[in-house]
Amino acid sequence: MFSSQRREPIKKQVASRISAIATTTKTTTTTTQHSVSSPSSSRSPVPVSFSRPRPVVKVATVTRTTVVKKPPPPPPPRVLQRPPPPIKEKRKSETQKRDAPSKSRKLVARSSASRSRGLSDDEEGHARSEEEESSDEESSPVPTRTKARTVTPRDVRAVLDGATKCITSERLVSENASAYGKYFSDPSDSTKLASEWAGAEVPTVQLEYPGINASEKFILLAPKDVGNEYDPIEDLISTVRTVLDFFLTPAQSLSIFNHTAATTSFSAFLSAPPSRSGTPSTPNDTSTPIPTLPPLMRALEKAKARRDGPAFLTAVERYNDGLRTLKSQGTVAANIEAMKGVEEKVWMKIAGQSYERAVGPGMELLSKYAAFSSNTYGELLPKFVGEICQLTNLGPNSVFVDLGSGVGNCVLITFFHSTGCEAWGFENMAHASSLAQTQVSEAESRFRMWGLSSGKMHAVEADFCKSPDAARVLQRADVVLVNNEVFSSNLNESLSLLFLDLRQDTLIVSLKAFASSFTLSAHNQHSPLAILDQGSERHYNSKSVSWKSEGGTYYIGRIDRGLLEKFNAREKRRQEKAARRELAES
Repeated sequence: MFSSQRREPIKKQVASRISAIATTTKTTTTTTQHSVSSPSSSRSPVPVSFSRPRPVVKVATVTRTTVVKKPPPPPPPRVLQRPPPPIKEKRKSETQKRDAPSKSRKLVARSSASRSRGLSDDEEGHARSEEEESSDEESSPVPTRTKARTVTPRDVRAVLDGATKCITSERLVSENASAYGKYFSDPSDSTKLASEWAGAEVPTVQLEYPGINASEKFILLAPKDVGNEYDPIEDLISTVRTVLDFFLTPAQSLSIFNHTAATTSFSAFLSAPPSRSGTPSTPNDTSTPIPTLPPLMRALEKAKARRDGPAFLTAVERYNDGLRTLKSQGTVAANIEAMKGVEEKVWMKIAGQSYERAVGPGMELLSKYAAFSSNTYGELLPKFVGEICQLTNLGPNSVFVDLGSGVGNCVLITFFHSTGCEAWGFENMAHASSLAQTQVSEAESRFRMWGLSSGKMHAVEADFCKSPDAARVLQRADVVLVNNEVFSSNLNESLSLLFLDLRQDTLIVSLKAFASSFTLSAHNQHSPLAILDQGSERHYNSKSVSWKSEGGTYYIGRIDRGLLEKFNAREKRRQEKAARRELAES
């Protein structure tokens, strides 16, 4: 009884002591963590001894548990998570040496783009430094193929009537009628005349285009020299296919013409406005009606393969009726307005039509110029021109100048490929310049027929070394193209004098170097080559130019007056030093 009565006060005393010691231990542990090196501070508080051993053991256990607790391990050093600085600097220096020309061109184009966006110098410099860092790991400056290109969004819908004067397919065939012959007939009775099943002695058809009130007449005859003459039937079929693939939504093509667009169609560039799906007269993209007629493109190609004239006319009329309905409802115009740019297959089709009608009939006269002279005619093919546009970053706000533009192919292709840059061509040969002006006019008309906007293309007959117009345009140029493959040394020298008026960082694309070697000195510091960074030799692939099938070399130079400024500053310091030496000696 005595022991049980004494045990209760002892329990209370032990509990109060444990609570007091735990509080003291927490305070001591905090002090120990901040001063580990001090022996006195690392000791645990002296426990109070009791007459019974069990409470003492419990107190020691509590104290030991709190003090022995270790802090979390420190995080690993950050330097181990990053590549060693010497290796990084080595990689960066090697990459900079390899990509120096390519990086300078990118910075030039981005600088002009920054000016067009209205960026301040500080903002432009900050953006440029970020772009330099992101471009350190980019690959070789010699391109083997054109990289995938992002189409620049712009308003491509034409605001003018599409019923313009142009060189029609009917006119092109009629002016060279002897090169064409009969193709279609009536399979049910081959003795029938064309007037009986086509309504005319020569079968013709009117084809609708996406533009407002735009159509074109085609004569359904076949060329006798297939491959070398314009083919009106194939032109008509490819025109219909382009309209179905790129100017209608997949649901519209399927429901009206039972046509499934190819995987490269304009569906990626076309986004239908929300209001369009709610229009009762417009096919609903979410619930496409089941087509009851056979595929339109199959009907056209089948009729052509069988030379079935009545079936071919029926398929064309079916296309015309469907497209007229969509145009009257405003569906085609809404589709064009929703486009984010002109896809390559569309502008290639327009460029091909313009070339066949404007340049094709007069190509024979171009071969009469003396071979291997400065007036020898040769073309850069579209693939090569597209590569140049990609490398020089031509865009809608750029100014492109072709010196020696021939029939204007590069003017058209750069305008199309850059989504609407200001493109100029200067040509000294009268016949080639006349064809270039006709082709530019034809392309502008055909853009409106397709419902698309055009403009800012110019073809001028002039000697670019003497023309005041050329001098004024060159002062605004961002990219200058010179096909100087066969230019004489005198013409190349006269051409280089034009570089003196070019803006800083203007890019010059040439097929031949203007100087094999040039060392800046006091004797040649006034030469145009003193401000030209010729750049490294590049290579274009086979089938890139018209005068040969194999590949070749070209250059992308840059106007850089910084080298001359550094040279002049160095010369000034040298002269001042020499003057001080002479003064001291005297």
